Amino acid sequence: MDCSYLFIMDNLFSLSNGETGINYIIKSIEGSNKIKRRLLDLGFVNTSVKILKRSTLRGVFLLEIRHFVLALKRKEVEKIMVAK
Repeated sequence: MDCSYLFIMDNLFSLSNGETGINYIIKSIEGSNKIKRRLLDLGFVNTSVKILKRSTLRGVFLLEIRHFVLALKRKEVEKIMVAK
């Protein structure tokens, strides 16, 4: 197995663990639900995303993706795998 592939996979983490104000690159979207299909249809893989704000009480993330703002629930953001 190619070691460089393993290195790349080790650097992936859930966007829900990211920091506010830092740009990340969406590498994959896990799960098999409607939000995955919608995000993939909009071309959200291999594009930049930034966490603008997170609401810890309500579990809502405000994201900037492709120059527009999108609000997603924590359970949806947890399925978005990113790299720095």
